[in-house]
Amino acid sequence: MRRLKGSLRSFCMSMNQQVEVLFEDFLWANSIFWTRALNIPLPHSYVFLGSCGDQQARADNDAHQEIDITAKDCSADENSKPSNTESIWVEGLVPGIDFCNHNVKALATWEVDSVGNATGIPASMYLLLADKSPAETGAEICINYGNKGNEELLYLYGFVVDNNPDDYLMVHYPLEALRQIQSADIKMKLLEMQKGELRCLLPRSLLDNGFFGIRSSEDKDSKKNTGPFSSFSWSGQRKVPSYLPKIVFPHEFMSTLRTIAMQEHELEQVASLLGEVGYSEDRETSCAAIQSAIWEVCGDQGALGLLVDLLGVKMAELEEGSGTEASDAELLEQFDSIQPEDYASESGEKHERKSKTNYRSCVVYRRGQKQLTRLFLREVEHLLELSAKEQS
Repeated sequence: MRRLKGSLRSFCMSMNQQVEVLFEDFLWANSIFWTRALNIPLPHSYVFLGSCGDQQARADNDAHQEIDITAKDCSADENSKPSNTESIWVEGLVPGIDFCNHNVKALATWEVDSVGNATGIPASMYLLLADKSPAETGAEICINYGNKGNEELLYLYGFVVDNNPDDYLMVHYPLEALRQIQSADIKMKLLEMQKGELRCLLPRSLLDNGFFGIRSSEDKDSKKNTGPFSSFSWSGQRKVPSYLPKIVFPHEFMSTLRTIAMQEHELEQVASLLGEVGYSEDRETSCAAIQSAIWEVCGDQGALGLLVDLLGVKMAELEEGSGTEASDAELLEQFDSIQPEDYASESGEKHERKSKTNYRSCVVYRRGQKQLTRLFLREVEHLLELSAKEQS
């Protein structure tokens, strides 16, 4: 074994002297790993080699012994309980499973065999048919990579899913713009006290509960709102809006937008309300109290108007240089009208077909982002209209 390791080490050193590793080689290796990596359970003592675990773990490696998921501390005797049984999940390649493609309706799933009951090898992994019925001969075995949006699928794995139900939209308020608004220092302090986030992920599934979603009106009406201002008003002057249970945007992000959109006179009123509950710069006030005070003074009008602007800017950025959602649909129709075998015959090179396939994936992702922006924009515009009516 030592002689083999020495030979491999010498071979690697000679290769390093003769072959220069280029950045393109790194990109290839990085892509190969991250497009196939899975979470693998390993014993804590194997991942973090301690002072007393080093010798045993290295000896096990050299002897090619199997690693027990319940590895014991080397100072423990046979009658004592294992002191280090925690499993650490490490990303790595699993031969066989790492060749499986993704499918929402996967033919198989992978499972972890911690003690080796199924495979005979502790801390191992194996494929299991999702359906008890036998698979057809020649059928491709796919697994489900998880509920991932097209952005994650495209940048990590190089493909997308048409009409992906797990797609999402990122909306954010630029920090540079926040620093330039009126009373920026005070608002940033209030956001810090609320642990406010300037970014928000909007999953497509949120739209199901909106005004134009697929859920029934009974489901919408029965939805409970857990916001801190949903059941009381400090002054008794602001009523809980009727549309509150139907807002699809996260409460935390709406609170952030209310804070940013506040006017000078509203800031003074918020400070007055917080003073009634004993707020001062030397005394910490709860996040819920701050959010309730801001809602009591401002309502939703300013936040919804700001959200309309953010989504409008998002749409303009998406359409810049690429056209509208309809333009992307036309491009996809052109791609889909070309037969797969025509790619090679037209270009004469196989990589041209791959390039066009990648280009199509980018168009699908881009169209999906425009579609989500349009749908969320429709929701917030309707909310803004309802808010104006109830406020008047």
